[in-house]
Amino acid sequence: MFQETITAADGTVETGTASEAHVVSLLRRALGNRRCTVEATCTGGVVIVREVWDGGVIPKRRTLAFEPVTPLGNITARVREDLSAIGSRPSAHLVTKAEAEFRTSVGRISAGMWGVAPAASRKLVDRGLLVVGEEFAATSNGYLAETRRLVRVSLAARLAMIAADHRTRTGAPAGYVRPADIGMTGSAGLCKPGKRSGMLYDRRSPSSCACGDWSFHGADGPDDARRKAREHRQSATAAAVAAFLD
Repeated sequence: MFQETITAADGTVETGTASEAHVVSLLRRALGNRRCTVEATCTGGVVIVREVWDGGVIPKRRTLAFEPVTPLGNITARVREDLSAIGSRPSAHLVTKAEAEFRTSVGRISAGMWGVAPAASRKLVDRGLLVVGEEFAATSNGYLAETRRLVRVSLAARLAMIAADHRTRTGAPAGYVRPADIGMTGSAGLCKPGKRSGMLYDRRSPSSCACGDWSFHGADGPDDARRKAREHRQSATAAAVAAFLD
């Protein structure tokens, strides 16, 4: 379940709640609309922005922001390993009942060769990182009756991991530098007395992403670099969401 905040093009705000299925439906529609952007948040939410044209020169924006009702908490490296293993196995399941010979497997999540202990499994479910399906009958070791429930990684957990993979950082401009230091050998710099004589102001701001595949130097200062970083996070979110919704 998500907390929903809708900010209309005229600035009015509405709040409510939305199911995971509703958010998935909106994400599918947004990915197919070139006037929409999507961006995951580190808390497991997502922000969908759509341009709205009302006859003006500049489009207005309608924003839909979703945050999980249950805080996900910190997703550690170990938790990510568990979620990755579960997410890669459609048959991942939680054992709810078993015969005496396999009683120790009750409460345990199995994802192929990967297993999650009962205590850790319970925490993953309680934190909203996993969604648990309906019970179904199965067998332990091929012959003893067992009851299981399929488990899958929640939308909120997937969004939080996307955001963590694409954390961006923007630095401050270098300030006054020697022209030769930035490859401007044809400039003599400022012609004035003092410490800045012969120097130029370098407005470029570096920005990079935790994914290691993107970096940028904003020619127009930090605002330009932050804008490009936001565009990268949006495109990365769109690609990752499209991949797991496919």
